[in-house]
Amino acid sequence: MKAVTGKEMGMIDKYCINNIGIPGIVLMENAALKVVKHVILYLEKENSLPIHAVIIAGKGNNAGDAFAAARHLWIQGKRIEVYCLFEKETLAGDAKVNFEILENMDVPIKYLSVNSSIEELQSDIEKAELVLDGIFGTGFRGDIQGLIKQVVGIVNRYSRHTISIDIASGIDSATGRTSGACIKSHKTVTFQCPKIGQLVYPGADYTGELVVESISMPSQAVEYITETTTWIDREVVKSLIPSRKAEYNKGNCGKVAVVSGSTGMAGSGCLTAKACLRTGAGLVYMAVPSNLINICQTVVPEAVAINLSESIDTISEKNLDEITLLLKKCDVAAIGPGLSSEKSLYNIIKRLAETSDLPMVLDADALNIISQNTELFRTFRNQVVVTPHPGEMSRLTGLDISYIQNNRIEIAKKFSALWGVTVVLKGARTVIADKEGHVFINSTGNAGMATAGSGDSLTGIIASLMGQGADSVNAAIAGVYLHGLAGDIAALSKGEYGLNAMDIVENIPAAIIETI
Repeated sequence: MKAVTGKEMGMIDKYCINNIGIPGIVLMENAALKVVKHVILYLEKENSLPIHAVIIAGKGNNAGDAFAAARHLWIQGKRIEVYCLFEKETLAGDAKVNFEILENMDVPIKYLSVNSSIEELQSDIEKAELVLDGIFGTGFRGDIQGLIKQVVGIVNRYSRHTISIDIASGIDSATGRTSGACIKSHKTVTFQCPKIGQLVYPGADYTGELVVESISMPSQAVEYITETTTWIDREVVKSLIPSRKAEYNKGNCGKVAVVSGSTGMAGSGCLTAKACLRTGAGLVYMAVPSNLINICQTVVPEAVAINLSESIDTISEKNLDEITLLLKKCDVAAIGPGLSSEKSLYNIIKRLAETSDLPMVLDADALNIISQNTELFRTFRNQVVVTPHPGEMSRLTGLDISYIQNNRIEIAKKFSALWGVTVVLKGARTVIADKEGHVFINSTGNAGMATAGSGDSLTGIIASLMGQGADSVNAAIAGVYLHGLAGDIAALSKGEYGLNAMDIVENIPAAIIETI
């Protein structure tokens, strides 16, 4: 599903109005009816307090939606209190039309500091089943101050259930940044397309349950926006998982080389190899230093272990020819889990980049090693997927982690375009970017997946899909989704606190079954 910024949504609105001829007030009416549907849905469950809904409106189109929703609720006999945070004279366009309809219907309207007070608002909210937030829409930027800041604080403290119209007031629709004061919704009813800012954190944390409702915009209006950000869901992923034919043997299902391991870090490569196999790889080779060979053969008996000589607790540079030969008989290589950051490993990765025609997934220590000289990315001869967490991206770019976290989409896009690699920037709502400028935001996963080894299992899933024929971008999209879904399934029995990386691996098959 396409996701857009508030600015892009405004362009879609204008296309509908100017090119197709749908009046803006028709779109506003459609939006209001969808909001009313969700208000009624909630009121059917809870309906014993003196006030059904407190409706709080700003002055833009979001306020117009709120006024139109108030009209429908009033006509249906719902007990509502309408608060207008700005003077009538500041209203314009379709918002003004809907406000005047309310006036003509003699619907009482309260103005803070004029015929009402902040104390009365609090009292009304305490007596109400729900609050409908129509203060700010998708054009909001900056910081909420003054009286409206007090209103936001009262809503967040006293509202039993808050429904936001289109976007929770205080979220930047493009970045997900939030004002210091921001409505924390239980549900957001957004229109036609999800907004990027409510998909990524911290905005996602204030959005609550996100419902995307059509307001009857023709598809050509949505397609008018060529900049593409995609919200990854099952519909997107199910066609990306490579199919398996009945006559296949293990040689047709992908041969994966996992180059990993150092003293004390055998588990990383084992998790990657296990994830490869659980995702369907036909053959997995584990190239590891000799001191880990018995561990790997015990933990992953299905894999073929390649015994490499050891130096400084990791793979020795002397193994260059042997690793090169291994890669020649594989379809994809996963390099990095548990390798250590020993400097001599740079020469191994450089040699593989210069000589191998395989697509590769680079994770963990491979990225830390390349951070010594990121120009090495230009050397790779086939598709490359990099899977950094924010700390690894910080080492690769020299940027602060806090800056990366506040600009995840921008950083992923720029890095991908600069080095020609597919970027999987891990974290809550993992972001994927390809070198063409497309961005994908993942919808699955949970806080329990913030656990050691989780990233190693993701590397294995992506490598396995590439080995079975998916290109780097599709493998990254499907891999990230399946990884998160496996974690969600595991959390049902283990909980978020008890979840570990092997639980994710063991639930990959269930995630695939649920997706295809």
